[in-house]
Order: sequence, then structure tokens, then C-alpha cells
Amino acid sequence: MPESATENSQVDNVLDEVCQMMKVSTQIYDRTLVAVSKEDRKALKELVRQAGEMYDQCHKIKYSLMPALRKMKGSGLELSLYYVQVVDYLSEMTKALVHITRPCYEHIDNNHRGMSEEQVEDLTIINNSVSELYQRINNMLQSGDFAEIDLVLAMRDELFDHIAQAIKNQLRRIQSKSTSTKASMLYLTILNETKTMVLQSRNLLKSQKHFIEGQIPDELQK
Repeated sequence: MPESATENSQVDNVLDEVCQMMKVSTQIYDRTLVAVSKEDRKALKELVRQAGEMYDQCHKIKYSLMPALRKMKGSGLELSLYYVQVVDYLSEMTKALVHITRPCYEHIDNNHRGMSEEQVEDLTIINNSVSELYQRINNMLQSGDFAEIDLVLAMRDELFDHIAQAIKNQLRRIQSKSTSTKASMLYLTILNETKTMVLQSRNLLKSQKHFIEGQIPDELQK
């Protein structure tokens, strides 16, 4: 088999893994928000385990690329290094997921007060937006068609507006002392880590777009 064909196969395998992990990340995120709203300790414990495995898997993907990188030269090497960057973005995304699942589990495991009705309503809106956004990102990653990338940017901005408004709503509740301190800290952690997740998934999509178009990122040309 020609070397280029082997390299393309390795690239396709990594992309398949990235797409699958994006899909599973969305599921874990959704189930975590549902579980914490229902104070389901057992489900949250399992989700912490799954998120941790996802994060560990990212490192395995990155190091599995190293043998191929050593054999590549020229543009093949540059693009492969760029793929390592894609995996780094995925790693940061799954790290944010860990930083959501673990505090949710610890909060419920320690028998702290659960989410208020208002908090659950805000998180439901955000959860639905994240789900739709990730679905579109994954579709583009799988198809290699980035025609909707501007739409994804608009959806991301709208989601960030929702998150900003949710944070303002929570700060008002804190000022009026209508929510517990522990629940407030957990809620704000979820919102901030959700924003990190979305930022990293957007970076991942941008990297994949450049990769397919054969563009070398500035940071690799320096």
C-alpha cells in the first residue's frame, strides 16, 4: 500500500474517533444536566467515570499518532502536527466535561441542596442549544462540508448570550439570597465549563476545516 494511502487511513481513523467522542461528549453532557436536576447520585457517578475515560482516550489518540509523525516529511508532517492540535482541542473539551460531571456528582453525593426550578429551566435551554450546536459540528466533521460554519458561529454567539443571561440571573438570586451558596457555585461552574466546551469544539471544527483544505496554521509556520 502506498505511504500516502496509509497516512490517509490513519487520518480517517483519527477523524472517526474524534467524531465518535464528540457524539458521546454531547450525550454525557445532556445526561449530567438531567441527572443533577433529578439529584440522581448513581447516574452522576457513572457519568464521572465515562467523562474520565473520554479524557484519557484523548491522550491515547494523541500518542498513537506519534509513530506516523516520525515517518512524515514536508506538508504531510505539518498537516499531521495540525491533527495533533485537533486532538488537543478535543482533550480540552473533554477536560471541561470532567470539570462538569465531577462537581455535579460531589454536590449530590454530599447531600447539598439540588438545583432550583429557575436554574433547571436555564440549564435546559442551554442544554438544548449545546445539543443542536454539537450535532451540526459533528455533521460538518463527518461530511467535510463546512458550508454551515457561519451558522454554527451564529449559534455559538446565541448560546453565549444565553449563558451570560443565566449568569446574570444567578447573580441576582445570590444578591436576593434566594439560593444556597453551594448550589450557586455548582451552577456557575457548569455555565463556565460549558462555555469552555463550546469554545474548544469550535476550535476543533476550525482546525478540521483547515486540515481538509490543506491550509497550514500560522503557529506551525513560525
